[in-house]
Amino acid sequence: MPTEQVHSRTDRRLRTEERIISAAADLFLELGYRATTIRGIAERAEVSVGRVMSAGDKDVLLVRCYDRWIGQLQSGTYVLPARTRAATGAHSGAGAASAVQKHLLEIFLPFLEFFASHEDLSRDYAAALMRAVGKPQVFESLATDLQDQLSSSLASIGISRAYAQASAAALYDSYLGILFRWAASDMGLEEATEALSSSIAFHTQLRRPL
Repeated sequence: MPTEQVHSRTDRRLRTEERIISAAADLFLELGYRATTIRGIAERAEVSVGRVMSAGDKDVLLVRCYDRWIGQLQSGTYVLPARTRAATGAHSGAGAASAVQKHLLEIFLPFLEFFASHEDLSRDYAAALMRAVGKPQVFESLATDLQDQLSSSLASIGISRAYAQASAAALYDSYLGILFRWAASDMGLEEATEALSSSIAFHTQLRRPL
């Protein structure tokens, strides 16, 4: 009986946290980071301000929202609004490597497009990542899942498994670096896409052990 009560309390807490994150996500997208308040999140989630704060301050909540959105983008369950995609000049040429370059860029494009659709919020997210305490999923499980996708694609063109894994990690770091550079400059979606395309072109070169 005590075990059932513990599970019941845990389930209620998780459901409440889910409401809080959902409310925060809606408000961040509707109002932006600065105009969203803890009180507003509490009202939207129908919980107390203290209960929201127990789930995290605004920085933590924004990071948790992005963890959710990134996870949905990776799984294909988040649908971006209709948009015009940037030119991706690194696709010329034929052969397996060119096809893989296109495929790798397609893996990254939803994240770049999400950033472009919510530039101000994404800049606040980049700043929140610097301030927030803890380990966001974007650096943990989400990073692992995305790097596994990249590594499999690289291995498919004959790059050795060890090189594919190393290149996948480097590509992921390049992608994060481009996002942070975008957040701190007037870089746009097309420039970010071209920068990532260049990195992909380098890492899709066939490499053989020395």
